[in-house]
This record gives sequence, structure tokens and C-alpha cells, in this order.
Amino acid sequence: MERSARRRLTLAPALSMTAVALMAAASLVAAQPVGKPSAPTTSAPAAVPSAEEAYRKGQDFLLKQNYAEAMRAYRAAAAQGNAAAQYGIGDLYFAGWGVPKDYREAMHWYLLAAAQGVSEAQGNAGTLYMMGWGVPQDYKKAMIWLRKAADQGNEASQRTIGIMYLKGLGVAPDRAEAIRWFRMAADNGDDEAKGVLKQLDVK
Repeated sequence: MERSARRRLTLAPALSMTAVALMAAASLVAAQPVGKPSAPTTSAPAAVPSAEEAYRKGQDFLLKQNYAEAMRAYRAAAAQGNAAAQYGIGDLYFAGWGVPKDYREAMHWYLLAAAQGVSEAQGNAGTLYMMGWGVPQDYKKAMIWLRKAADQGNEASQRTIGIMYLKGLGVAPDRAEAIRWFRMAADNGDDEAKGVLKQLDVK
């Protein structure tokens, strides 16, 4: 997914609506006189955009800072299971762009995307658990999600794990282990990790 971007919808309601629509259509067909063709429709129903198309629209609206339309497009994509859009919705709630800032709602969407392997969403979920934003503070869950992201090369998560070891958050303080994670993040281009190493006077 694009790193620059930053479904409580279930299938059951959709399936129910489909069943109702099919029954209504069957009733209309049964009501038609035999041999008499039905009147031609004047317009075809609007095509539902694909998840990728809806996500791209969301990205375009985000770049234009049209957050309401970005959310609308992301939701259309997320309803089809698009993980990048789920992550995008999480970011909108986290930052409070176009919607009231809501860490709990942000976490909901981050976890949906994280479950599909989006490393940025995994890292953000871990950070929210570490900070206790929108969820009860839980260092164990924080480390689980941060490690998933770090294992994919996510440098921000590698740095955050370093912080947890340095400060002893949910783990025994371990300066050497912290430095190992900071170096890993720095090697992946994380400037903040480079700054921490400098502060720690690590060559």
C-alpha cells in the first residue's frame, strides 16, 4: 500500500438486502401478464466502484484535503475488505481530519487492516496499546503488534520497541536490546532512531 496515506460493515445486512431485492423482483416478474414484455428501463443502475478504484479516489481526495469525500471513498473500499482503505479510515479518526478525533474508532480500523498484514496499521495499533489511547494500556498487546510490524521492516515500530526496552515498558529494561532495535530502525532510514542513538552516545 502507499505509505504516504496515512468494516464495521458486515455481510449479513448486505445479504438480507439482497434477499429482499430478489423477492421483490420475483413478485414483479410474477405480476407481469404472460406474453407481454416488460417496459424497457430508461437507465441502468450505477455501477459500484471496485475496492481499488474507490481507494484511489480516497487517496486523491486526501491529497486535496477533502476529508469528507476521502472518508466516503475509503468506506466504499473498506466495505469490500480493502485493507489500505481500512488503514486510511483509521488515520482520519486518529488525526481528526473531517471527523472528530476518536482513538477508539481509529484502533478499530487499524486492527482490521493489521489483521490483513498492513505493517503501518500493526505499528499504529501497537503504539495505541502502548500509550493507552482509545484502549486500556496493554504493553503485552503493544509488543505483539509492534513485533509483527517490525518483522516486516517497519522502522517506526522497530524504534518504538527500542523505546519499550530502554524504558522497561512491559519488559525488563535492557539498554543493549534497546540499542539493537534503534540500530535496526536507523539502518532502515529512521531519523528519530538515529537521533536516539546519538543521545545515547552510541557509535
